[in-house]
Amino acid sequence: MIKNLLNFNNVRSALSVGIDILQIPKDSYVLVPEIICDVAVKVFIRKKIKITFYKLDKYFQPVWRELENLKTLKNKKISAILMVHFFGYPQNIRNFRKFSKKNDIYLIEDNCHSLNIPINQTILGYNGHIGIDSPRKIIKDLYSGGRLFINTKSNIITKNIPRYIPTKIQKFKKNLKKKNPKLSEYIKFSKKRPNYESPYFFSDKDNDFSIKKTDLLSLQKIRKFNFKKEIDKRYKYLLKLSKFAKKNNLEIVFKKNKNILPMHFVAITRNNSHRKKILNWGWRNKIDIVTWPSFYKEKKLSQVLLRRWNKYICIPLNQNLSDIDEKRI
Repeated sequence: MIKNLLNFNNVRSALSVGIDILQIPKDSYVLVPEIICDVAVKVFIRKKIKITFYKLDKYFQPVWRELENLKTLKNKKISAILMVHFFGYPQNIRNFRKFSKKNDIYLIEDNCHSLNIPINQTILGYNGHIGIDSPRKIIKDLYSGGRLFINTKSNIITKNIPRYIPTKIQKFKKNLKKKNPKLSEYIKFSKKRPNYESPYFFSDKDNDFSIKKTDLLSLQKIRKFNFKKEIDKRYKYLLKLSKFAKKNNLEIVFKKNKNILPMHFVAITRNNSHRKKILNWGWRNKIDIVTWPSFYKEKKLSQVLLRRWNKYICIPLNQNLSDIDEKRI
């Protein structure tokens, strides 16, 4: 079991505090997967920690033979490796633990696309020296929420950290969406489809890195969240999306698992035009089909990586997908 759990305003704060707890030295290196959202990268860079990206295959699994070959990193001081459960589908935790122990480096577990659910005799988020997750991505109508799971000695004192307070505008928008979901949907899909084809479209525009605790309303909702109900609903959607993928020549990236709480259904399209066709179809039919991630803008993207990224589509599971298995594009 974990030694401590801390609730913050967002996952940036959780990771930032976690890095301080581990006392990762400035100018040391952290191994980070080559496909990763820009938020995590920004936190490390703000801490003056350098990044070395490790390769993934098309199913978001590490290319272990290259990771094991640390000769290419012999002149770099490696302090930690980031393990990401992409879209809420668990990585091979045992392999990451072995790698961390063998190389005497910290293991940071990124579970931001799911929550702390039991899986394979462990609990997601509890397996690294620290772990992070982001309840805001899974639980509807939260104003804030980023959690830090601590598995190492920590003397951190949080009583002087201020609590996040939602603004009036935030409350108004949340209430409007909750009371008038059809109106919110109409407003969203009446606009032109966003440029999801850009690898930087979802770039984090929030430059507020101030550390605060989760607001009390969100904290209450997190504690009351019905895990089982949400897991069951999303698994039913995954079954329907599997049929949808078969009808529309999509390659499914992750195997179905009725015990997990994934954020997205992920598939590989045939080519750019196939992906564009599916993105456009989704927008016309008021189904949000997106791309992920938004890369860190300073990262130079290889043509191989970009070509692979250009084929992925992601379907968020927090929307109504009850009849998607009946649809053909």
